[in-house]
Amino acid sequence: MSVLQRDRILEGRTVSYQRIVLKVGGTVIPLRLKRHLAPRTVRIILQSLPIHGNAHQAGGMVYINTEIDSGLERGRGAFRAGEISFLPGQQCVCFFVRDGSPGKPMTPIGVMDGDAAVLQTVKPGDVMEIYEEAP
Repeated sequence: MSVLQRDRILEGRTVSYQRIVLKVGGTVIPLRLKRHLAPRTVRIILQSLPIHGNAHQAGGMVYINTEIDSGLERGRGAFRAGEISFLPGQQCVCFFVRDGSPGKPMTPIGVMDGDAAVLQTVKPGDVMEIYEEAP
């Protein structure tokens, strides 16, 4: 990555959130990771980008397994469609397709700017990518 490309990515960052992208198949969904929700976890996720893996589904959410090691931070037990969370025990980034309570406390980390319903068509095993996109 050139210095110019990296500078453009850094321009998209703010104190409160970071814009990144989720790509599944040919679908691209803009995401916002919100630092104030879980500063440590969001920082670790941003340092781990890009993230690649297979899609999984469970109880109204689509998730991707990661290598991210972060404990529970400001955990919640219920989420709304379009929210993004991190499940520390299984090291998963989770995208809620509909409102739900996963049964375990999870770390809220952000929201999808696109339509969460798009993820309802994701099949287990589809390749998911999370990355920063230069403006």
